[in-house]
Amino acid sequence: MATIKFESLPAKTLPTWDLSVAFYKGLDDSQIEDDKKAILKLAKEIALYRETIWELEPYELSILLRKYETLIELSRKLSYFAHLYSDTHKTDEKASQFQSKIREEVSRVFEGLGFIHFELNALPQWKMVEFLNHPKLQRWLPWLQSLFAGYWSLTEGVTFIINKKSLVSSSWDRLYDETCASLKFHLNGKTYNDAEIGKKMFVADPAMRQRALAEMNKVYREHAHVFTMCYNMILKDKSVDDELYGMAEPVTDSLYENNISKEDLLAMVNEVVDSYIPISQRFYKLQAKLMKTEQIGYADRCYNPIEVNSKKISWPECIQQVLEAYAEFSVDYLANAINIINCGTIDVPPRKGKTSGAYCIRGEVPYILLNFTGSQDDVRTFAHELGHAVHHVLAAQVGVLNDSTPTALAEVASEFAENLVFKQQMAKATTNREKLSLLIGRVQDMVNTIHRQVSFYKFEERTHRERKKGELSTERLNQIWREESSRCLGFDIGKDAECMWMRISHIFGMPYYVYSYAFAGLVVNNLIKAYEKWDENGEFQIQEDFDDLYIDMLSNTGVEDFKSLLEPFGIDADAPDFWANGLSLITDYIDEIEKLAKAEGLL
Repeated sequence: MATIKFESLPAKTLPTWDLSVAFYKGLDDSQIEDDKKAILKLAKEIALYRETIWELEPYELSILLRKYETLIELSRKLSYFAHLYSDTHKTDEKASQFQSKIREEVSRVFEGLGFIHFELNALPQWKMVEFLNHPKLQRWLPWLQSLFAGYWSLTEGVTFIINKKSLVSSSWDRLYDETCASLKFHLNGKTYNDAEIGKKMFVADPAMRQRALAEMNKVYREHAHVFTMCYNMILKDKSVDDELYGMAEPVTDSLYENNISKEDLLAMVNEVVDSYIPISQRFYKLQAKLMKTEQIGYADRCYNPIEVNSKKISWPECIQQVLEAYAEFSVDYLANAINIINCGTIDVPPRKGKTSGAYCIRGEVPYILLNFTGSQDDVRTFAHELGHAVHHVLAAQVGVLNDSTPTALAEVASEFAENLVFKQQMAKATTNREKLSLLIGRVQDMVNTIHRQVSFYKFEERTHRERKKGELSTERLNQIWREESSRCLGFDIGKDAECMWMRISHIFGMPYYVYSYAFAGLVVNNLIKAYEKWDENGEFQIQEDFDDLYIDMLSNTGVEDFKSLLEPFGIDADAPDFWANGLSLITDYIDEIEKLAKAEGLL
């Protein structure tokens, strides 16, 4: 394996990102105004093409599309900067106002450019064929094919109305984010933000876990009037958009964006729901036995009863673990990860005014937000987000218009990256207890990713449908949440967890995103089973060319659907047992947990 130099960070330093790497030095950077002027100039030049696209020569369309791409790139630069800056300055009103202003200005620019999509979609068949086959336009072939498939059949006027009102609609999500960032939780005489108190759900002391849950639920209940109003307005706004778009169901636009069918979604959801008893509920009952209790509670879900290494992990140690796992898989994959880490585009420590959770934004220079506190879970989170970042770098190579990677495929990269770390940790484990601890943690992650996210989806489905009849009260939302969560877990989550739906940010900011985690998790499990096979002689084999196929897959998620992307691996996503095959990997791990636990005298 080739040696790749990595510039390690000082042991006690938790770095913050440098937004000037890809964006600006600050809110007063003069380049911001220069880029705004450039956007307006490009918009005026593009507007001259209105009502002329049908008569353009291929080379003329290529000039238009280059201008359009540049406009999108500059707009994203402004929008991403405003978003990232705001997420680390949530208590700064100036940052919030700047983000709102940028959002409004960018929206105004694109309001007048929808004609590009509509006029291309309205071209006669012979003209479409000419554009699709001309060498000058091959760079945008996937994007053109998508447009010509008829996805832009709405009138430009309807789309204008929807885009115009989106500026107001997004304010509810903004209010949700800012309210969450301002929350303070008190426990044992100390004050915590959401990310910090959430870590208390992993501690060994059961009383501490329960107090942390009760405090979170109490604080969210105290702010329920805000969260319930935000969610009701988001549900209503989604319903209005669906009606204007002519969407048959609330999930329809998500299915289009993910390029998957309703049949595929239902097949996945039904398979997961049917596996609640044999997988998620079986696992939680097994967890209860290992904890020497009759039944676990909601606060115990994330606790690992066989924790063998509770030592705090430094940031450099976290990086080392993740990079070693990546190195075992692919040198090319590792090289991309190292370049991202060394760019200075990762914001690591939790702090006042910073949003909770973790994410990675797309682009050739991806930015990662973490709230790192040194837990083993933080290592998995970093591997997850770094997997996103590597994917973004690879996918960006097809161009800004072609890179339409759906969320369901975006999560494949992150889930697979988590698995790489798990495999590396298992390979290093020297005792049954270490292996047992790792397996329990892995199954917890998989159940949370697949079964719990499907229960979130079921919550969304019910709330979106019921909202059509009128506003939902906090009590009703709590009830639906309690029913769906209890159904998945196999026990009543109780009143101390009934407000925890307010903590699921995706249902506020990105409706129908949550099922993407389960979808991706099962796709990844199928990939893992293709990667690690047993041959006819019972020998364990790893597919030699898998890493190259995988990198090629990540490079093309914006231009191919998930079924065609899986074909080179010998995976048939139309097979009746596709989803069950993905779930069977979790069953295998649970079987191994029981085997090791019995060997250690724990069962």
